[in-house]
Amino acid sequence: MDDFSKLQPTDHMFKWLDSDPHAAIRSEVESILQQQVADSRLISFAVTTDPEWLTAARRAPDDSDKVFLVRTGVAFEFELLAQEPNGAEHKLQGTYTWVGIHLDDPENARQRVWFDLGANLGSHGSKGELQARLRFE
Repeated sequence: MDDFSKLQPTDHMFKWLDSDPHAAIRSEVESILQQQVADSRLISFAVTTDPEWLTAARRAPDDSDKVFLVRTGVAFEFELLAQEPNGAEHKLQGTYTWVGIHLDDPENARQRVWFDLGANLGSHGSKGELQARLRFE
């Protein structure tokens, strides 16, 4: 069973990245697992920490009271249960990072995900890797 409850307080921010962010996260994680072991399955996914966000905006040229979001990134810790085609199950933990750039320019907007097994928010959160990842190109 999946548990995205720790993301709920900032669900509105996830909408900048996808209209159904929980499904997008689950799909991306399963795809990453299948790249490692073909036909593996994601049995369960749980967010285990509150998400840490970083965002960047630019002021509107004609109204200094308005800003346009140009980039955003989030990182959170997770635990998951994956199953190989032979039935072997593996419990994994780490940090999931999702960044969107050029959000003010839909034609050039891009997203990227990092899936760091064994990592935590101390090294991969808003005071760590997320800062650099927010500037990926």
